[in-house]
Amino acid sequence: MHTTFKTFARAAVISSLFLGVASSAWARDTIINVAVQSMGTAGSIEINENNGTAARKFQNSVFEQLIALDLQDPNLAFKPGLASEWKWIDDKTLELKLRPNVKFHNGDVMTAKDVVFSFSDERFGLLPAQIAARDKGETTFARADGSKGIVPPAAVAASRASEWPLLDHVEAVDDLTVRIIMKKATLDTEARLARVNYAGVISRRGFMEAASWNAWAAKPIATGPYKVEKLDPGSAVHMVANADYWGGKPPIDKLNILVVPEAASRVNGLMSGEYDIISDVGPDQVPMIEGSSDYKVVGGPVANIRFIALDENNGPLKNVKVRQALSHAIDRKTIVEALWGGRTGVPQGFQHPLFKDLFATDHQTSDYDPELAKRLLAESGYKGEPITYRVHDNYYPNELTIAQYNLENLRAIGFNIDFSVIDNPNDPGPDRMMQDLSNTAYFAFPAALLANNCPNGVYNTKTNPKGGMWQNDEFDRLCNVINASTDRAEVKKAFSRALDIIENEDPGMIVLHQNAILYGKRANIEWAPSAMFAMDFTPGHFAVKN
Repeated sequence: MHTTFKTFARAAVISSLFLGVASSAWARDTIINVAVQSMGTAGSIEINENNGTAARKFQNSVFEQLIALDLQDPNLAFKPGLASEWKWIDDKTLELKLRPNVKFHNGDVMTAKDVVFSFSDERFGLLPAQIAARDKGETTFARADGSKGIVPPAAVAASRASEWPLLDHVEAVDDLTVRIIMKKATLDTEARLARVNYAGVISRRGFMEAASWNAWAAKPIATGPYKVEKLDPGSAVHMVANADYWGGKPPIDKLNILVVPEAASRVNGLMSGEYDIISDVGPDQVPMIEGSSDYKVVGGPVANIRFIALDENNGPLKNVKVRQALSHAIDRKTIVEALWGGRTGVPQGFQHPLFKDLFATDHQTSDYDPELAKRLLAESGYKGEPITYRVHDNYYPNELTIAQYNLENLRAIGFNIDFSVIDNPNDPGPDRMMQDLSNTAYFAFPAALLANNCPNGVYNTKTNPKGGMWQNDEFDRLCNVINASTDRAEVKKAFSRALDIIENEDPGMIVLHQNAILYGKRANIEWAPSAMFAMDFTPGHFAVKN
């Protein structure tokens, strides 16, 4: 049974009252500098290209969805976004009413045509002429009317199949009404519409008139409270308030997202006044920041799971017992209690409570059992061949400390680990075996976490032979059930079995811990992080105390 959501006047009244109080009791800074560890893909803000955890911290300030997530709710409940209400008119058709007078960053008023285009073949680079141009290495293509259009990268084109496997098309009913038509009945359409990545609404004219993909990706045109003024690739995103924002006047005039890779430099910059907010504070840095009453640490667990991905195609990891032994050699309890200071926890496998009734309550990931790990390793016939273990330089909070602790435990079991810190641990090749990764439950459905390993996912060897690292036929069939079934009991059963396969029976990953994001901020800033990576700087959710 589907629910109809509506925007109520009461919400608008409460919001206006809050803003009225805030404007009289608070003075806001003109410029806010936020230091982050990374911005992801250096030259792109584009949600369908730069779609990792780093970019998700700030992309919601630029892009918005038809259905929004309440970032102040730990359960990330749905709420009206660019659509003021929605309802199912049959089991395959979701109808949404658009907010009137929503303006894009270029001043255009959003209509149903923009929404239709945001899910179109051209937007994802799937028109035959775009595909032909991309195959030739060309960056533009000729439309049927003779005008020139841009060609999105292959990864963007591939994302439509993996992220919208059952989307048939989107159509306009009138200027302020659209319909999402699915190929068959689904359980997750609303959840997929509520994610910034792959569901953000963009300006049709802005995209069609862009000179190149790179130009578009550096300065996309959407509806968010802030618009991109300038992108310094790999260094900074400079944004300014969207004066025409439909949700009210943004609380920040200029918002600068600054890339500061070194954790110590971020902390020093906060305490020297260079930065107002810093992300990815390590647990060991909390006492230093909170040692002064001028600063405060906020944040905690987010809907993201840290794991070690296993490439079954290379070296000793071709042997399933070696991979099982690796999983039993990881001491997750010590990781969260000692290395994280209890600020996060060990998830019940590769899943998140956001999945609600689809959460596999009977599932457990492999436990820490050094003796079993040694026995499995002996049974595998392992002869001490090198196993590569690649990590980033603290791309994830606390990453190196955790990796070095894992390294000690793995070597104690008898593994010959070739440990390296590199820029991209996920680069494919014959020496890729273990690599640090994470995945986000960026919509409230099991496919959110499993998609990369399912058919058409980037890690699935069968459908992505050049970059994939793992594949299991039964798992693939279960993915199809999860994506296509409308029987919640059937989906839950398939999900539970899929977790058993990928974590325990035929490991493609080793779950480490639920990720946590800690932020340091000036104590006079009133701001709370969300349960996602997204930083919420919308009206009513940020202020600076006098």
